[in-house]
Amino acid sequence: MVSHRLFVVLFFVFGCCIGVQAQSEQENESLLHLLKNEKNVLKKINLNTKIASNYIANSQFEEALQQLKENLKLSKNPSITELGTTYSTMSKAYIALAEIDSAFLFVNKALPLLKKKNDSNEIGKCYFYLAQIYQYKADFVKQADYSFKSIAIAEKVKDTSLLEYNNRNLAMLYLDQRNYPKALEKSLLSVKYARQINTPKRIGIALAALAETYNMMKDGEKAEKYFKMALNESRKAKHDLAIAWSLTNWANLKTNDDEEIQMRVEAQAIWDEISPDNIMSANNLGNLGTTYYEKALLLKPSDANRTGLLNKAEANLKKSIAISLNSDNLTNYLEFLRILSKVYGLKGDYRNAYECQSEFQQKNDSLFSQENKNAIAKLESEKEITIKNKELQLNKLQLESKEKQKWFYLLGIGFLVIVGGLLFYQNRNRKKINEKLQVLNTELDEANNTKTRFFSILNHDLRGPVSNLIHFLHLQKNNPELLDTESKNRLENKTILGAENLLTSMEDMLLWSKGQMQQFKPQVKKVSVNAIFEDTEKHFFSEEKVKIRFENPDNIEMNTDENYLKTIIRNLTGNAVKALKETENPTIIWKAWKGNHDIVITITDNGPGAAKEQFRALYDDKEISGIKSGLGLHLIRDLAKAIDCQITVASKQNEGTTITLKL
Repeated sequence: MVSHRLFVVLFFVFGCCIGVQAQSEQENESLLHLLKNEKNVLKKINLNTKIASNYIANSQFEEALQQLKENLKLSKNPSITELGTTYSTMSKAYIALAEIDSAFLFVNKALPLLKKKNDSNEIGKCYFYLAQIYQYKADFVKQADYSFKSIAIAEKVKDTSLLEYNNRNLAMLYLDQRNYPKALEKSLLSVKYARQINTPKRIGIALAALAETYNMMKDGEKAEKYFKMALNESRKAKHDLAIAWSLTNWANLKTNDDEEIQMRVEAQAIWDEISPDNIMSANNLGNLGTTYYEKALLLKPSDANRTGLLNKAEANLKKSIAISLNSDNLTNYLEFLRILSKVYGLKGDYRNAYECQSEFQQKNDSLFSQENKNAIAKLESEKEITIKNKELQLNKLQLESKEKQKWFYLLGIGFLVIVGGLLFYQNRNRKKINEKLQVLNTELDEANNTKTRFFSILNHDLRGPVSNLIHFLHLQKNNPELLDTESKNRLENKTILGAENLLTSMEDMLLWSKGQMQQFKPQVKKVSVNAIFEDTEKHFFSEEKVKIRFENPDNIEMNTDENYLKTIIRNLTGNAVKALKETENPTIIWKAWKGNHDIVITITDNGPGAAKEQFRALYDDKEISGIKSGLGLHLIRDLAKAIDCQITVASKQNEGTTITLKL
């Protein structure tokens, strides 16, 4: 069986270029329409580059290059920075077409312009293209160097897509070097980033690379698992190349000839459709022919099926040999030529068998001749001799300079000892001062954070009630005629109740501010949940629009700080009321029951729900949000922590929110 190295390289290159065709074609129609009416040269260059990128996404590489060459005609100055992206996109297209010299030319034209423009994202892509180019050239050191440069930029600009490409590229590089632990590490990173991108196409490609890694590590069980997952994702994405690649390489693991043949026939139908002349197609055909030959070997000469199998073997091997010869892939060519010789021998066509065997022997001997081995060994020896001569010259110079340097070193050491002593003394004093300053800074930061939270909560919880009180007083003073006796009494009652609630809120916040002091602790005693629910119901008596229901069928009592728990429940209720402003039939339900090892109290509303990030202040001690985000959450968080109360949130869009307290 031939090596997998060229297979994974080609798959990687094609896998980077194929995109979502329908979306790109639709976008190109719109861009081409804009291009017809555009007069500005720089805008036309940018439009052409976007159109070309969509062509590349659809594997229309020639069309992409034609579009990009229009940019070269449009610009009279080949060094304007806007052409940087044009050159880099041309490099990408040439890589996909395996025209490596052209790709290398344009990526080196792109980099100076992109650096001048300070386009980090596009520079990272160019480094990635250079890694691909050196992969083709089998210069693995430079391939790795540019991959790591590209990763550094991708991490800086948070380009997950580029991180996935580079880690997959490095995984294939480490497979070439038989460094399987590193290959596995990079393959797993590729899958991780592909899942973050969350498209079946990218996930399928990354899983296929991981499966190939396990395959080359001889871990057939995991290779089977991930090839199956890769194929499922690729079929979901309708990504033909990934489907064909997965089937071609997965077939290598199959011990059942019929199952292997079925997979290779399905893969070949796709290769014939998308890329009949590439090396993956040649490999699949050659292995398919080999399997037919091996099946024929098991049959008796009199069996009628034997001739049919040998004819299929011959046809597939010939196609594979022709493609390998055209692509200068001598390894594939020799391997399948040797198998074809055996097929002719089994068919009784000894003339063709002899010719194939002779050609195989001649080229194989030429490729691995002793003369070639000696030439390689000679080159290696000459290189070693050159290195040794340079080392001897360097050693001689070093011996001469060491004698001169010895006295300088002695004087320098004496001077350094004196300076070092002074620096040590100074550093020790500075360290002590810094430690004291650090302690003071920490205390100051804590005080500032507490002050910030306190004043923010004051602003949040007192501003509304005070504003309502002032509004009523202005209304009573300036427009008393607008209020009849009934309305006046009703508003007065609400104002009195609001003032009482305001006083209660102030007490809650003073309680919280005391809780920030080191020596202040909750006062634990037996508390009735019914009493707390009654207090809350009284506090929100004036809320006419929102229906608040309390359920405590077991008449639960618990040991906790009554004021802390009242404040938590009151603030959660207030936040729920605010969330229900735009909700029809707004309802809040408080429930209490006994769990396995704790008391559970929940508040549920039928409001619009919210993202988990909006409740972050309930969990993060460092979170200090703006006024609009609900600063009551800080009060709830700190008080709950003080009485060992665990808070969890479950919220669904347009369904409502449930907050659970476990004590």
